[in-house]
Amino acid sequence: MRFLVLSLVALGLVACQNAPVTGRSQFIMVNESEVASMSSGEFSKMKKLPNDARLAKIKEIGLKIVASARRDDRSGVLPPAAKWEFAIIDDKSPNAFAMPGGRIGFNSGMFQYAPTDDDVAVILGHEVSHVICRHGAERISQGLGVAMVAAITDEATKNKSSQTRATWMAAVGVGAQVGILLPFSRSHESEADHLGLMFMARAGYNPEAAPAFWARFAKIGGSRPPEFLSTHPADATRIKQLQAWLPEAKAQMPSKP
Repeated sequence: MRFLVLSLVALGLVACQNAPVTGRSQFIMVNESEVASMSSGEFSKMKKLPNDARLAKIKEIGLKIVASARRDDRSGVLPPAAKWEFAIIDDKSPNAFAMPGGRIGFNSGMFQYAPTDDDVAVILGHEVSHVICRHGAERISQGLGVAMVAAITDEATKNKSSQTRATWMAAVGVGAQVGILLPFSRSHESEADHLGLMFMARAGYNPEAAPAFWARFAKIGGSRPPEFLSTHPADATRIKQLQAWLPEAKAQMPSKP
């Protein structure tokens, strides 16, 4: 066990950074430009609807959110406005995303759940927050860190019985998933909810739309796993957090003339 602890400490020493705004300590081993390059390749493969009339609205709201978020972008993660690409993706699943390097996709299937500008701002605020917080690079780094620990464990137990080795490797896998990867994923989602609420309010959209949107969105699909086995906070947790953050968000709204 001691060599596992020392390995994780060593990785943490070389890869520790801090998230913007929240100051949360982050484990990042990859360069943001590398993640942006990978994202560009994935984005280029997606089937897009370039003539969809709704694209102009997505771009308008998206650029307002990006401009709002840039006030907190001390590390220069967000590209300038002219570099951002927007697309409506020909996909009926309710999803949207923002990628490192300045790419935003909004699935055609998401529009039925986001009929107003405020709803779209909730979604894009959340997604842009993932980018400014470098959550993509953090997730990749966590995966690399877990792989390194697994390799170290495999090497350290090579003279043990096959049953002992299997037990150790299973412990590393389960421990990493339940103790590291899933909790950090939930943390990322909450962080994106929080900052997204601030960014949309600062851009002039009504933050009260956020808990209402996620309450509607929670009704999609069937049963969900327990929160500790999920990549996202439980719906009730998410809505409660958003409601608690509303006073802070409303204080960010531009004053009316």
